[in-house]
Amino acid sequence: MSGEAFNWHWFIEWGTPTSAHMYGVKRVVYQGRSKYQDIMVAELYDVGKALILDGKTQSSLYDEFVYHEALVHPAMILHGSPEKVLILGGGEGATAREVLRFKSVKRVVMVDIDDEVIRVAKEYLPEWHQGAFDDPRLELLIMDGLKYVEEASEKFDVIIADLADPLEAGPAYKLYTKEYYEKLKNLLNPGGVFVTQATSPTLTTYTHAVILNTIRSVFKYASPYQAYVKSFDSTWGFVLASDDKDPASLTPERIDAYLAENVKGENRFYEGAIHAAMFTFPKYLRRKIEEVKDVATIDNPVFMPA
Repeated sequence: MSGEAFNWHWFIEWGTPTSAHMYGVKRVVYQGRSKYQDIMVAELYDVGKALILDGKTQSSLYDEFVYHEALVHPAMILHGSPEKVLILGGGEGATAREVLRFKSVKRVVMVDIDDEVIRVAKEYLPEWHQGAFDDPRLELLIMDGLKYVEEASEKFDVIIADLADPLEAGPAYKLYTKEYYEKLKNLLNPGGVFVTQATSPTLTTYTHAVILNTIRSVFKYASPYQAYVKSFDSTWGFVLASDDKDPASLTPERIDAYLAENVKGENRFYEGAIHAAMFTFPKYLRRKIEEVKDVATIDNPVFMPA
């Protein structure tokens, strides 16, 4: 390593209380604080421009499409013909971008608690949203996702939870509880599908397992899956759930045919060949996840380790 490298500024992100990864910072594009969290947009040496909230990387220019295609596409394809979609969180606008690529979609409601994150995304992250905020099919609501789900009566074909991690001091941990999932389920149309980000199965196995267990306590079908995201320095987990549609019914052939016929543009990550790998966990990790029996509730929530 050259001497110049030691003069870099470093961003250190803690994955657990005893492990972290770090990136050299080329420049800070924006830094501030909203009512809810610290917000930073920084250009990092290895992964390019990145959105960082409360010291946690949300996505980077290098591979945001991996995370967002992995989050959105399996749920949309499992449903088959989604017309109305609810997005909880997703402040960068990239989740909405992916949803709006599906030709069947007529209405998208996006609910995010932090209007400052939205403002920063609109100004500094155009590569992420690619004009999604201006699409007439999108309705953006600035409010607490918990309050929205408690009060809403509108039904949706697919609900996508692109929320911040369940940090004890953060705004989102109540949105990973059994009570919340039960209320959310009531907003699904018959045949509806729900998907959520579910932290890292490798770095925070217990948290991921509790989220999975909690969703399994509410939905008939609930399947975990993962994708490697370099900017997170780990695999990242998701849970796909429904009362009517089994995620096991998604085959590579069905996925590729659907993408070719029903989605505008070409994916950079998600396709039939990668789908099977995403839904396959190594034996040691499956066993570690299966050992966890806890379910998150309002009175006993799950938190990321801190």
